[in-house]
Amino acid sequence: MIPRVRPSYSLAELRAAFRPAGDAVVRFEQELAAHFGARHALVFPYGRSAIYSCLRALDRAGGEVVQPAYNCVVVAHATVVAGYRPAFVDVQAHSPNQDPQAMIDRVGPETAAVVPTSMFGYSFDAPALCNAIRRRNPTALIIADCCQCFDARWQGELLATQGDVAVLAFGIGKPMTSLYGGALLTNRDDVAQAVRRYRDSSFRPQRRSAAVRQRLYLLASWLALSGPAVRLTDFIENGNTPLRRYLVTLRAREAIRLPVDNELLMTAEEAAVGRVQLRRVAGFLARRRAIAGRYARELSSIADLDLLVWPDGSAYAIYAARLRAPETRASILAALRRAGVQGDKTLSYVVPGLQCYRAEGYGDEAFPNAVAWASSVINLPNHPTLTEAQVSRIVHGVRDAFRQAAVARTDVQGSLHAAPLQTK
Repeated sequence: MIPRVRPSYSLAELRAAFRPAGDAVVRFEQELAAHFGARHALVFPYGRSAIYSCLRALDRAGGEVVQPAYNCVVVAHATVVAGYRPAFVDVQAHSPNQDPQAMIDRVGPETAAVVPTSMFGYSFDAPALCNAIRRRNPTALIIADCCQCFDARWQGELLATQGDVAVLAFGIGKPMTSLYGGALLTNRDDVAQAVRRYRDSSFRPQRRSAAVRQRLYLLASWLALSGPAVRLTDFIENGNTPLRRYLVTLRAREAIRLPVDNELLMTAEEAAVGRVQLRRVAGFLARRRAIAGRYARELSSIADLDLLVWPDGSAYAIYAARLRAPETRASILAALRRAGVQGDKTLSYVVPGLQCYRAEGYGDEAFPNAVAWASSVINLPNHPTLTEAQVSRIVHGVRDAFRQAAVARTDVQGSLHAAPLQTK
């Protein structure tokens, strides 16, 4: 089974996790800042923790935070838990990212912050959008959500440097990993000082047992997503098991909350792994681009699959395509699993349409493009550990899955035409 995500570990990550330098966190922050050419980098237990801390430090509770309706739900959760109100905007029909004009128009006097977002690592004209937001409301803090795009660019300019701050995430499915973790980047001294002050006064160190737990997680994530173990992992994720039901509750899509460890400081073990990954991330991104290039060449002939036109500079953190017949998504993903390929439907929801946000007075009726994306998106593996042989298997599996779906649809249509007329 080819897993949908898989971190790329080497012996260097293993050594780093078991023998971290005492100042690993400080060094990780310095190296992140240098990588992006930023004045400051602050690390957190999650990307959402960075958003939450930034909003708390902004100290404008009650204000609106403008953000895409089609996005990871944790951005809205961090907004609400920090004491703000999400103000959602639709995405574009041809792009998974926010409609820029809709985002600009939604900015007003009540806007405390705006969160331009790169979905799936799909690049966009961040310089133009950020400049327009500043003209609309110079006091609104622009938080560039780069959790899925890392150092994606638009016409050579880093998306992460266009806002007042940028947020990164380092989970095992992200462009690089520190096992868990996230970071905030900024060139503004005042923002860095305020966020650092809030973090250092409110967050607490993790217990010593966290180091053991994180080392075990490194080993477990490598084993669970390698070789025959992937079959068991796939069964846990897709089978109706108690463990799967427990894992679903942890995703917190239907409850507005942040993890219980949201206000814990990053450990030296995480930072040490992150430092090694940062030195390798350019190779990871190059491999993702190469895999995406093969998909573009070899899957473009499938009539019922719409491939995205990825702008130059995109990061391809999640390879996304769209189904012309969204009702076939479950059967296509099932056919892929039978072929030994884990596909996915990452972000198959619209945030204001989730029950926990409907209960707060929101709804998805005003976001037709977001609804269309959520119902039709499909994801294919494109992690940097894939071999060329595995990519070929994925391509063949996708072609076969769509052939099966087309045959099934033809059979259904034929049976309907052949059915005798019923008369009283």
